[in-house]
Amino acid sequence: MAKKENSFSGWLQRVRKTGEFSDVIVLVEGQEFHLHMLPLLNASLYFRSLPSSSSPYRTDNERVIEIRDMPGGAEGFSVAADFSYLIKPTYTLENVAKIRAVAEHLGMAELQDSTKKFLYTNIFSHWRSCIAFLQQYKRLDSSVDDYIESRCLKVISAACIKAFFDTKYLSAPIPLGGSGSSNTWQSSPCQILTDTLVRVASLPDEYVQEVVEELVNGEVNLNLKCRQGRNVKGWLDSTIMIECRTDRAKCWVVVCLIRMLEKSVTMDRPWLELSSQYWCGLLEHLEALMKIADLHMLERLQPAKVFLEERIGGSLHELDDYLLTYSFEPQTLLDLVKHFKQTKEVGEQEMGEVASEVDSCLWSFVDTACISAEDFISFIEAFPKDSRTSHDMLYTAIEKLIAKADFENEEKQRLWGLVEITKLSISHKEKALNNAIFLCQPQVLEYVLRQHSEELAEMGDEDRHKLKEIMQKVIRASLKLLEENSRRSKEIMELQKQYASLIGSKACYLQDSCESSPDIIFNKSRMNGCVHSIIPDEVEEVQSDTPTRRSTCSSVEY
Repeated sequence: MAKKENSFSGWLQRVRKTGEFSDVIVLVEGQEFHLHMLPLLNASLYFRSLPSSSSPYRTDNERVIEIRDMPGGAEGFSVAADFSYLIKPTYTLENVAKIRAVAEHLGMAELQDSTKKFLYTNIFSHWRSCIAFLQQYKRLDSSVDDYIESRCLKVISAACIKAFFDTKYLSAPIPLGGSGSSNTWQSSPCQILTDTLVRVASLPDEYVQEVVEELVNGEVNLNLKCRQGRNVKGWLDSTIMIECRTDRAKCWVVVCLIRMLEKSVTMDRPWLELSSQYWCGLLEHLEALMKIADLHMLERLQPAKVFLEERIGGSLHELDDYLLTYSFEPQTLLDLVKHFKQTKEVGEQEMGEVASEVDSCLWSFVDTACISAEDFISFIEAFPKDSRTSHDMLYTAIEKLIAKADFENEEKQRLWGLVEITKLSISHKEKALNNAIFLCQPQVLEYVLRQHSEELAEMGDEDRHKLKEIMQKVIRASLKLLEENSRRSKEIMELQKQYASLIGSKACYLQDSCESSPDIIFNKSRMNGCVHSIIPDEVEEVQSDTPTRRSTCSSVEY
């Protein structure tokens, strides 16, 4: 009901609006307020404490009072002045803090009580209202900031703690297939927790940080049943990738959950009480977020990543799922392997199992061409040689990696050097021995020479044709071994000449060369001390001076 004009309150409101009979001008932020001292003295301790001679008079009837650095500014003072004239304030989320700041500065106790009632009724009563208020709040550099922020954060923290304790198990929302609409979803039983986390993460950094610290110091965490559920990864994916609207909110959710883990986890391996889905899922999202985070956020994410890598890496042999289930980057997986190798309790069986899983991840890296030769080599060399009983997949992976990427010859040689020919199946071994780069590996040539020597020892003198073929293999392989391993140029030149003579159907005497050659190449005891005795004295004449033949002699391939 409107105030009657002839009532006292109605008259006060009229003179406040018109400014008639004004006896004081209050200046706030350059704005003039034509007011009356009597209402101000009645409502404000500040005006009652002003000495009468502290302000000059502009005219005989008006006194000028300038209030500098008023918290809340002219907007807040205008409402406070109205309150002095018995005008009821209209509070909003945007102006209530300013009005309270002015009330505190001017010593207006009744106005302070009025703002307090509004704050507790409309803001401090629910965590959602507190979040909505803090999202738009601009600090006033007064005691009001701490008064409002501390109470809002207390309400929000209490809501977060309750959401964690009340959550019985984790699962992502699932679509209702029978509804006929892909937009219809069944609500998750942990939706309150999800909603609370996401909304808190959307606050300005200084507020999120305080809530996270409250959760960490309060040792709040998901209960055991939640962490061991099979839907943990789905919940993490839904919360971080779908519910969070900004990259910064995603980062804060991950940081919050990891910090809570770090505070509550025991010194024993985490799988004794936690699901590896929870840990590995967090590391997977953290790794992706580090690519887009700014420097300020990276300072928070990096220590969290180190913590997860150390704890997960120490228990790679106890994962609930296969490593391939998670989209770890090569460097992250390599760090996990390094921490795993530092685990003292790991036996040969566990080492072999982890090596097999890492090989599966390597195949995925190769398939997407996202791994460098250096990282690939580091993965293979990270495990003992006896941890892999077969090198078939390793050979195929290297072959595919070289085909997809442009590597230098030196890198190709290092990659092929990882494969042990003795661990290849028959089919892969035949394929490998037709690979010129692979065959140039010293250890491969050594293996080939041993095989040829064994074949030569088993042959009889009557089969001279086969002996000739075997000898050609021996000379050809020994030539490559000398070129790649010892680089003894004189022996290489001698072998080239003798090989050219053999191809040219001329008698060849190799005894002199055998005297200075490795016994593994020419086993004199097996050849009765003379090599030339197993080569026919006369063979079919073939021209050896043609360009094609010269090319064959100078570039030999097995």
